[in-house]
Amino acid sequence: MRRLLTLLLALAAAITPACAQRHSGITSPPTAPTPAPPPAPPAPIVAVSSGLGPLQFTQANSAEPAPESLARQLQAEDNLVRSAALSAIGTPAAYINREPVPTPHSVQVTYVALGNTGELDAILTAELDLHIVSAILVPSGPAWHRIATVTYATTFADPATNLGTFLRIDRSLIGPDHYTAIFHGVSLTPDGDLTEHEAHLNVINGHAVITISFVSRERTCETAHLQPKTPHADCEVTERWLQPEPTEGDDHAILISAKGRVGAHDAVDPISRTRLFNFSGARTYECQPFLFSDQTSHYEPTANSAACFEPKPPASTTTPKAAPSKPLIPSPLQHP
Repeated sequence: MRRLLTLLLALAAAITPACAQRHSGITSPPTAPTPAPPPAPPAPIVAVSSGLGPLQFTQANSAEPAPESLARQLQAEDNLVRSAALSAIGTPAAYINREPVPTPHSVQVTYVALGNTGELDAILTAELDLHIVSAILVPSGPAWHRIATVTYATTFADPATNLGTFLRIDRSLIGPDHYTAIFHGVSLTPDGDLTEHEAHLNVINGHAVITISFVSRERTCETAHLQPKTPHADCEVTERWLQPEPTEGDDHAILISAKGRVGAHDAVDPISRTRLFNFSGARTYECQPFLFSDQTSHYEPTANSAACFEPKPPASTTTPKAAPSKPLIPSPLQHP
């Protein structure tokens, strides 16, 4: 009897786990939670505008005469002397091989600290028949070296392009002790559209680099099909400029895009082509933050372009109305 009882208990112990795994169909066993989908990859950060457009930038490393000597040689009576001087500043070969060698219409020498060495560098700009050429020269002991040349193809007969519109000097955003050479090149179409490219040049570790380039002005007009006598129905205008962001650090900056439209009547008015008029027609402002990169010697975007103004909170009857948010940009009329 004891053996029979022991056998029955052992048989019951073996059957019980198997029965525990069976289900009556009324209830279901717990299931593992569904894994969460992987987060969407962040949107790629793309510069809202970039490129040199009609501006050509070439680096160089050649020993040259002093800037003042080059300026005199460019206006010398001897063809060989002028040819050598044109070659020294990086002028296109078509001028050097021409007979007689052309004399520049105007020559300008600007001394400015483009780097952080404390020495004054030189920008020698020559205005030729079909080009404006700027050579960047840096001192090296008693000698000078040309480290880059910026060339802009434009006819001397065009009154809208000259040394003043091509080059200006401004305080550098990446350091208060040196400056930036800012070049402009404009592309025009017969129907009045224009695109102006802006390039900022600095000297870093003895090399000339374009720290940032973008479309600074843009005017795109629509053809008026219903008004044959009016060349344009209306125009979309864009103004961009780079301004420092000192609250974030000396290497931070914001690229601001101001956009608006002018109507058919204003589009044909010569005053509508001025910078101040375009700003007065601006309707939206977008900002894109940039950070100067020591690895690339260039301003790189850190976020995509977005509205500069914070959205206003909805009006509430129970809480006092919030003060309007402060814009992240200055008044457009204060921009030079």
